[in-house]
Amino acid sequence: MTRRLTFAALVLALLASLAAAARFGHAIWLDARDNAAIRALAGGRDAQPREGADPRVAHARILYLAWRDRLTEAQEMLPLMQGARPDLQSGAHYAIGNARMRLGFQNIETSRFEDAEPEIALAKLAYRAALQADPGDRDAKVNLDLAMRLVRDLPRPEIEGEEDPETRPRRLWTDLPGMPRGAP
Repeated sequence: MTRRLTFAALVLALLASLAAAARFGHAIWLDARDNAAIRALAGGRDAQPREGADPRVAHARILYLAWRDRLTEAQEMLPLMQGARPDLQSGAHYAIGNARMRLGFQNIETSRFEDAEPEIALAKLAYRAALQADPGDRDAKVNLDLAMRLVRDLPRPEIEGEEDPETRPRRLWTDLPGMPRGAP
C-alpha cells in the first residue's frame, strides 16, 4: 500500500514539474517573440505587437510610428501603454509630441499657419501627458516651453448663437508670434 502511495506521489510530482516546465517554456517563448518585435522595430522594420505583449513592445512601435509621422496609428497604440513604467509612458507621449512639432514646423516653413496651430496645440497636449506620466522629464519640459512660446494658450471669444461655420467670421490673424497680422 505504501509503495502505491509513494508511486502515485512521484507521478503527481513528475506531472506537476512537467506542467511547470511547459508553462515556463511558454513564457520564455513569448518573451523571445516580444524581444524579436522590439529588435525589428529598432531596426526599421514594422512589427505588430501580439495580444498581451509587454508594454515595451508597444513603446517601441509608438516610437517607430511617430518617427515616420504615422501619428494616427501611434495614438491608437497609447492604450496599450496603460500600466507601463512611467518612463515608457512619458517616452511614448514625448515621441508623439515631437512628431506633431515636426509637422507644425513644416507647415510654418511652407506658410500654412492655420495648419500649424492645431499641430502645435496637439504637441502641447502630448508634452503635458508626458510630464503627467513623468514630472521629471526635462526634455518634455523644454519642448513644452518651446511649443508654448510658439502658439499662445489664450482663450478666444466665441460669438454667441452662431453655430454655423459658414456664417462665423473668418480669423484673419494668426496666433503665431512674429508672423504678419494683416495689412497696415
